[in-house]
Amino acid sequence: MLNSANTTPFHTFALVRGDISDQIVNLLEEAHEGDDSDLLAFINSNPSLKQCLDEQECDLSNGRINCNKSDSTLLMVILTPLDANGERMRILNDHNVRERLGRYPWGDGNPLSYLRTWSGNPIDYEENIMILIDKLDEGLSEKIRDHDRFENGSFGTLHGILNTEETKTLEKLLSSGSFKVRADEPLDGGVADIMRNLQIVVRNAVRNRVGLLHYSH
Repeated sequence: MLNSANTTPFHTFALVRGDISDQIVNLLEEAHEGDDSDLLAFINSNPSLKQCLDEQECDLSNGRINCNKSDSTLLMVILTPLDANGERMRILNDHNVRERLGRYPWGDGNPLSYLRTWSGNPIDYEENIMILIDKLDEGLSEKIRDHDRFENGSFGTLHGILNTEETKTLEKLLSSGSFKVRADEPLDGGVADIMRNLQIVVRNAVRNRVGLLHYSH
């Protein structure tokens, strides 16, 4: 979703409930296929979640088929983490980090596209950081899910989600510098700069014991 004909989308990273993220993605897909029983059972067993959905006009009391909200909207609402005061958790307000990652000055403006092109996993390294980067960048895409319902939202495109454990692993790998940079990288220090700013975002998610969502608008 472009802001104008000449402007690339702005990429954002948000905190999400990584404890249930994979489950909810699957439940929404099952509901779309006609079986919403597990989705409704999950929501009805969580009064605070049901209230949150009702407040956002996402009424599922008459079944998924009678709710006009998109899967991408429902996913965003259901996975919104709340603090002890019932307020939405947000990444530490660091305007500089948000701007550095939001619209990268290369290609499609997606910082993760740059990483996936010009970075990689060190040879013989036990854990592969690029698997996590790939999931964060395209785990909700039509290419992976065989549908575009998470990509086509009224507010933008959902790219991918890391659950809580995956977010912890990514933070560990970023902290230890477990990535390599291609010698022909076009922007000097570009990979290192993105990794450094991404680490700030990921560390904030780990500190709050949640997962991470990548979307653009």
